[in-house]
Amino acid sequence: MILKNTITAATQADGAQTIDLDVFDEARLHQIQFSTSATPTAGTLTIAIKTPGASSYVNLSPALDLTNGSGLFQFWGFAESIQFTPASFDALKTYTVTVISGIRG
Repeated sequence: MILKNTITAATQADGAQTIDLDVFDEARLHQIQFSTSATPTAGTLTIAIKTPGASSYVNLSPALDLTNGSGLFQFWGFAESIQFTPASFDALKTYTVTVISGIRG
């Protein structure tokens, strides 16, 4: 089973964006791809997960550098939802995040 979720054309002003994973008890392998509308001069994107039954989010890794224009991140584990929080991102640029979650076969 493969689940695909996308956040499209988000900005710094939009704040944290969340993707809820409908079948978190089955989907354990997650691939996250991000891209920006144009190469920003500054900006990071923090990825955090909420474990099923937890009351708060925990950051997965150091913030990703958005000045690369695109990137890929993978993790294995149960997640009820994934949250993306931009910081110091160029005001006139947008970012898009695609999350593919599935069962490792």
